[in-house]
Amino acid sequence: MAENSVEPTIRDLMTLLQNVSGRLEAMEKKMGVIENIEKRMGAIEQDMCKLWVAIEDTVKKVDERVTRIEDKVDGADIHAAQLSERVQELEKERNTLRDNVSYLQSQPMRNNLIFVGVTEDNSTGNEAPEVTEVKLRQHLKDAFKIAGELVNSIKFERVHRSPGHRYQAK
Repeated sequence: MAENSVEPTIRDLMTLLQNVSGRLEAMEKKMGVIENIEKRMGAIEQDMCKLWVAIEDTVKKVDERVTRIEDKVDGADIHAAQLSERVQELEKERNTLRDNVSYLQSQPMRNNLIFVGVTEDNSTGNEAPEVTEVKLRQHLKDAFKIAGELVNSIKFERVHRSPGHRYQAK
């Protein structure tokens, strides 16, 4: 401003206008930067929305897959329990069958008697069952001292010599 005068000069006004103009230019630059930041923030916001939608979609798919897997696991658990029960039933049945087989194997042998020390004078080894029975009855009388009437009353289904190794005193 002018030093002695009260009114500003054109030069003073120009200086002031240049200062104001400089400040306005600085403000416009800052506004441009702010607008640029605003555009970038808008783009980031759009990207974030797209990401959010994609994440929600992925979460839905994962939830559906987890639900299906849980259903399959539950089904597998039920099936495993059924198989376990079936295995237990089969084990019980196997044990029962094993007992039955043992019983059936032992039944034919329950009436078998094996006598040793019965003399054998047959050189061919093909002694007739009737001859073997006569020798067995005589052996019972001689070796066990059983009465003749009692020995003769005994009924034999079959009487035969055992095959295999020859013993001197069968």
